[in-house]
Amino acid sequence: MYTIKEAAARMGLTVPVLRAWERRYAVVAPGRTSGGYRMYDDAALSRLRSMRRLIDDGWSPSAAASAINAGTAPVEELESQQVERQPGRLVGQLVDAASAIDSARIERVLDEMFAGGTYERVVDDELIPALHALGDAWAEGRVSVAGEHVASNAILRRLAASFQASGPGRDQRRPILVGMAPGGHHELGALIFATALRRAGLPVVYFGADLPLEDWVAAVERNDARAVVIGAVMPGDGAQAVSVADALRAARPAVLVAFGGPAAPDPEANASPGGQVMRLPAELEEAVATLSGAVSRTSQARRSGGETGRRVRGGR
Repeated sequence: MYTIKEAAARMGLTVPVLRAWERRYAVVAPGRTSGGYRMYDDAALSRLRSMRRLIDDGWSPSAAASAINAGTAPVEELESQQVERQPGRLVGQLVDAASAIDSARIERVLDEMFAGGTYERVVDDELIPALHALGDAWAEGRVSVAGEHVASNAILRRLAASFQASGPGRDQRRPILVGMAPGGHHELGALIFATALRRAGLPVVYFGADLPLEDWVAAVERNDARAVVIGAVMPGDGAQAVSVADALRAARPAVLVAFGGPAAPDPEANASPGGQVMRLPAELEEAVATLSGAVSRTSQARRSGGETGRRVRGGR
C-alpha cells in the first residue's frame, strides 16, 4: 500500500493531479486509514499508469478514464512485488531507447524503473547508473545529442514530479538550499538529492543550475539557511563550488556547506579555513542521513549557544 505522495511519485504525477483524477473521473478509489489518509494498492497504481499513458498518447482525461472504468483500456499489472529486483537491469534499455530517440519507450522504461522500489533505491540502483551510462554512450557516439536530451528531460520531468509530490514539510523555517555553482549546468543529481531531503521531512529551497555567487550569498542571508548543498558534476564545477563556499562562509560563518556529486571537491584541500564544510557520500540514503545528522548537530549547537548567551546577559 502506498500513500498519496508515494503513489504520485511512482507514477510521475503531482498530488493535485492524482486527486483531480480521483475526484473528477473516479479512475481510482483508494482505501483509507483509520485517520482518513488515502492508501493506494498495486491495482490502483496500474490504473493510474494506464490513465497517464493514454493521456500521453493524446486521449482526453475523460475519455481515458471512461475506457479504464469500462474495462476497454489495457491495465498493466505492476510486477514490483512478484519479481526480484535486479539492480541496473533497465539501464541498457534506457540507453537503447535514447539511441533510437524513442520517447515512448523511454517513458515506458522510466515507468518500470520508478515502479520498482522506493525512490531512494530506484535512484541508487537504476537512475544514477542510467545517467552515467547515457553520458558514456553520448561520449562514445552511440547516443546523439538529441537522444541524450530527450532522455535527460524525461528524467527531469519525473524528478520534478517527485519533488512536488514529496511535499514541503511541516516546518519551512531555515531551509536547506540546494543547487549548482556558477557555470554548473548538469542539475539532475542536485534535484535527486533535493527530492530525497524533502522526502526525509527537511525544508528545501531548490535553485537548479548556474546560480550566480552573489545570489547564493543573498539567498543564505534572506532565508537564514541552516545548510547549503552545492552540486559538482563536471571537473570545472569543483572550483566554482569552492568559490561559493568561501563566499558563504565569509558572509555567514555558521552556515553548513556540503559538496555533492562526482566532482565534489575535498573540503580540507580546497576550501579556506573556518566554518563547516563537508563532502557528502555518493550513496543517496547515506548522504541524506549524513547531512541530516550534521544539520541536527549544528542546530543543537546554535540553540545551546543562544541559551548560554541569554544566561550570560541575565547574569549581568
